[in-house]
Amino acid sequence: MQLKRAHWVQIAIVSGIALTLLAVVPAATVLNNKEGEKRLQRAATTTVSPFEMPSSFSGVALLGNISAIDASALSFRIHFTAVPVGSFDAQGPLTRINSDARLVIAGKETAFKSGSVIPAFDVVVPIDDGGPNRYPFDSYSATFQMTLVKGVSGFNESIPMAMALVGAVQSWSIDILLIDIVDSVQVVFLNVIARRSWTTKLFSVLTLVPSPTLKIIIVIMWALSLAVLSLAVTLWFRNRKVEPPTIAVTASLLFALPALRNSQPGAPPIGASVDVAGFMWNMVLVASACLLLLINYIVKYKKEKPAPVVPKSAGMLA
Repeated sequence: MQLKRAHWVQIAIVSGIALTLLAVVPAATVLNNKEGEKRLQRAATTTVSPFEMPSSFSGVALLGNISAIDASALSFRIHFTAVPVGSFDAQGPLTRINSDARLVIAGKETAFKSGSVIPAFDVVVPIDDGGPNRYPFDSYSATFQMTLVKGVSGFNESIPMAMALVGAVQSWSIDILLIDIVDSVQVVFLNVIARRSWTTKLFSVLTLVPSPTLKIIIVIMWALSLAVLSLAVTLWFRNRKVEPPTIAVTASLLFALPALRNSQPGAPPIGASVDVAGFMWNMVLVASACLLLLINYIVKYKKEKPAPVVPKSAGMLA
């Protein structure tokens, strides 16, 4: 059996899509894993690094890990662990600080009592600049300072810090700038900038089109909404019968489109620019199509006449 030219074209298209997926999906997975490893290596340290502390250092070693980015609440969450070193370590089976101290981060104080073990703690840092309106091209930055001082009040004497800040958040690319100023009181200035990772942008953005608002998800939603609207209009003007399953499929899109929209990684709440470019209008079109199908079914519904019954005797004579 010889295949027609149209069949060969279909086979070529399907084969091309399959080969593209076989090449792109594994490559994207491997690159995403490597990107995660690089994020774990992005660390900014003070003059004295907690990873390579000299034996003569006395102070507190601090390691901060940016564990979460809340684009809706506009905040970074940083997880800290602190260990007293040298003369500030109260000798004993447990590592304890031998002096009252206060750690000030972004205007928030955390107190440590003398002779106590310093527990791990989280600090929420507000974002200074950025917003989710330009998702997935949104970026966020925060600039804050931190210092560690002795005593329960005042800022007369600081405790030396060997500090490092690491950025490791899935689906985000983080850049950290740390400026260590050692004067009468040691103050560390930090600047954190977070952007969506390239995998997030690749999933959301149609890279062949330079417009940042035209996205794969938007294209799919526009195609679905225009298709069901065309179906509803075609059935109306061609005076064709509307079946209840057709109405059910169209109505189900009213619930499917929000789920499709929220399937994007780190999607912001509804109301961003991408929603104005697609989602809101798509919901209007699908709702209009569903309403048109319902009206068509109600107005143009005709009860089917039962098939004529043929007498058995007539059938036998025939």
